[in-house]
Amino acid sequence: MKKQLIVTEIAIFTALLCGLIGPVSASAAAEKQCQQVTRTVTLSSTDLTPYHVVGWLCWQGALAHKTVQFLEHGLSYDHNYWDWPQQPNKYSYVDAATKTGYATFNIDRLGDGLSDHPTDPSVLTTESEAYVAHQLVQELRSGAIGGTAFGKVISVGHSFGSQVTAYEAATYSDVDAVILTGSLHDLTPETFTVIAPTFYPAFLDPKFASAGLAPGYLTSMPGTRTNFYNTKYADSDVIAMDETLKQTGTGSELATITDGSAVTGNIHVPVLLTLGQQDLFFCNDSPSFSCADNATILTRESAHFTPQACLEAYVQPRSGHDINLHQAAHLGFKAAMNWADKRVGTDSAAPTQPCGQ
Repeated sequence: MKKQLIVTEIAIFTALLCGLIGPVSASAAAEKQCQQVTRTVTLSSTDLTPYHVVGWLCWQGALAHKTVQFLEHGLSYDHNYWDWPQQPNKYSYVDAATKTGYATFNIDRLGDGLSDHPTDPSVLTTESEAYVAHQLVQELRSGAIGGTAFGKVISVGHSFGSQVTAYEAATYSDVDAVILTGSLHDLTPETFTVIAPTFYPAFLDPKFASAGLAPGYLTSMPGTRTNFYNTKYADSDVIAMDETLKQTGTGSELATITDGSAVTGNIHVPVLLTLGQQDLFFCNDSPSFSCADNATILTRESAHFTPQACLEAYVQPRSGHDINLHQAAHLGFKAAMNWADKRVGTDSAAPTQPCGQ
């Protein structure tokens, strides 16, 4: 009888162990999954030249019933900005979003990374990139990307990617919310005196010398990526990796870099502005360009948006332009996810505080 009791206890203990092991296996299955996708797009409704955009659809757990965040990087970056290969638990927005229950679609914009590089770089502008984004948003909603028709799409941009995001949302009204990072309406004088002179033709750069890029493609001069950082609060190895991974932009993108800002009054869905407190593009010590706190940004920006935007702002402390790549990145990630939960939610979970309530 005693022996039988011992056997029974062992069986129960084994079952408990299996119960413990079960969740571990489920957790392993719920780790981030990414599917590389190539889609064919055009630059306008009249120019039917086909181009290929490469993106990564990522999620954890089941893909069904998730809200997808569509990510657009800035000039001289590619998809790595959103899914940084170093210490992804610290610097990857994709990791943070998928852990919170969102899917992400993270692209290389045309002219960058694995996506096509048009022979004539002048065809790439805020307007044409927004037309590309519109096609991809429609494919996310239809199920053409990943085989899942997403009921809710949050469009997220950084820097020039925010201009594209704003232009797309204002023109096509096909997204549920917008997060604009590293982008305000008024540029500091330092943008033109300090940052702009550090860009030069990409074919002059050692990284792109053999890439066969036309003169209209630009990149940052070696050693100048520090302009995107508050170096006191950024890891030197991240900045070094930034130099290694840098991409290009075009002169026509730079020429149209404020086109998105010009139409923000036509965005009628919730908007979050996220900015680094020491972003050299938009912040300095003068009252006109203060980025002291959230309220200061709202004071600067509210007149450019409608009441339907329910505009909110978040200032990430101790951070420069590339908010994802600073030591305080986790604070910005948390602010973005909390806002998304509040204003949009997932397909299976309603927003906790919809715009207007």
